Amino acid sequence: MFEDWLVVTCGVVVVIIVAALALLQLRRAERRMHENTHKLRVYSDLLNAITELNLSGSDPYKTDIAKKNLALTLNRLNLVGSIGVLKSTNDLLDFLNEHKDKEFDPLRLHNILNTLVIEARRDLNPSHARKVEEARVRFRFFAPPRNK
Repeated sequence: MFEDWLVVTCGVVVVIIVAALALLQLRRAERRMHENTHKLRVYSDLLNAITELNLSGSDPYKTDIAKKNLALTLNRLNLVGSIGVLKSTNDLLDFLNEHKDKEFDPLRLHNILNTLVIEARRDLNPSHARKVEEARVRFRFFAPPRNK
């Protein structure tokens, strides 16, 4: 009788531990999904802000709005971005600041944006990002020619 009680007690304890661990794993997965949803929104906003800046051309009003949008997006990115995304963003900002008085290099911009997207994909879904990288996919971006 004592052995039966001991077996039942151990069984109940094991079930409680397994349920607690499963709940903990579920909470972690839920938190990761929530964080990734927020990061995806910020990363998308960053690419949209860069596109707006490219599309603003030589219109000072549109350029000012695009710069403000980019600045606000960068503030949010600084809070949630992965190391790779932050480094790529720094490269992008350095490029944008460097080319003001020089010849615009669309290939360099394209390479920086590709690296930024790769880093964002690595952050959000590493296994899928690895498959895309192995396929050697180059991402395409619309960047109209700059007016001088």
